[in-house]
Amino acid sequence: MADKLNVAIVGCGGISRYHLANILKTPTMRLAATVDVVETAARERAEEGGAEYHTTDLERVLSDGGVDAVIICSTHDTHAAISLEAIAAGKHVFVEKPPMMTIEEAWAVQKAVGESNVQFMGAWWFKHSPVTLRLRDVIKKPYFILFTVRIPPSQNRRNKAIFGPNAADGAHQVDDPQGPYGADGVFDNGGYALYWIWHVMRSQPVEIYAMGYGGKPTNTSTIVIRFDNGSVANSVFSDVGSGGIVPKYYGEVLGGSVSAATNRFRSLVFEGTDEPGFEEIYADGTGILKDPSGKPYRAGFDEEMEMFATLCLEGGTNPMDVWESSVPTFIFEKAIESMRERKPVSVDIRDACWTPDGELPESVATFGDGRE
Repeated sequence: MADKLNVAIVGCGGISRYHLANILKTPTMRLAATVDVVETAARERAEEGGAEYHTTDLERVLSDGGVDAVIICSTHDTHAAISLEAIAAGKHVFVEKPPMMTIEEAWAVQKAVGESNVQFMGAWWFKHSPVTLRLRDVIKKPYFILFTVRIPPSQNRRNKAIFGPNAADGAHQVDDPQGPYGADGVFDNGGYALYWIWHVMRSQPVEIYAMGYGGKPTNTSTIVIRFDNGSVANSVFSDVGSGGIVPKYYGEVLGGSVSAATNRFRSLVFEGTDEPGFEEIYADGTGILKDPSGKPYRAGFDEEMEMFATLCLEGGTNPMDVWESSVPTFIFEKAIESMRERKPVSVDIRDACWTPDGELPESVATFGDGRE
């Protein structure tokens, strides 16, 4: 067995910088190459990570026998296509969220993974957060979950700087650059909420009713999900909110006599039980987040590279396989359908999954249990 996983970063924008830091902290991982359509971006990441080379040619990396895996950090709309190319080339794949934009893409990538010997891991890191793990230990069966995502005005100003003054706050259509499918849209930041709700609820969705601003598919929207166990959840996304009083990510879980709430996954409080949660996580003078004991706080994102390296080098249970990674895609696509039709839509989780035998994959059947 090899002692290091040689990886290439594909897409050298902002999120790649954070993954690079974790690659460099992982003893079993080495950066071999970087790829970006913008040559200067690829060079910058290569120099930061000590890579052997940088390139604008994806094929050079995929044909390189010295590269074992790719870390896909490119734009959302390219994730599935690059994943398929990498799988065909025999490379292991770690892909940023959302890994697939549509169920059609999800089935194609699932089939490619299922018929290959490569590992595929998605990046819905909320699953790995200590807050999520602790909450699921205490509340086994939620009755109601609320998750809100608010993009503050500073983000809206950035969007306008990119897409022009006519990019209306909160009213972006599906076919616009900043629509629900786009950067900072419902399926970007809000996709975390859809995964987290399903994972925490531990039940399959059976009906979705979604409404967008102006009665159309928009970022500012609400997605109501009814589950097989009778419970209900509400995912609220807004790019007109302040992000002030209530932060960007806020979640509540009601489990009968016990309830829980989390702010930005940096705190967790319970009511109705003596079970301890987490006090507010804070940043000291260095800007490093610390838990109440003073230890560096690792939200779950920081562990992903180590998890991926272990998976590729040693095998074992996949922390976030291709089928589990596709669940938010399925919920989101059905939510857009509901927004367009202006009525609830029935859903069947089996439609989210391609498998050779038609059976529901274990990771989806068990809501990700046992795969942390």
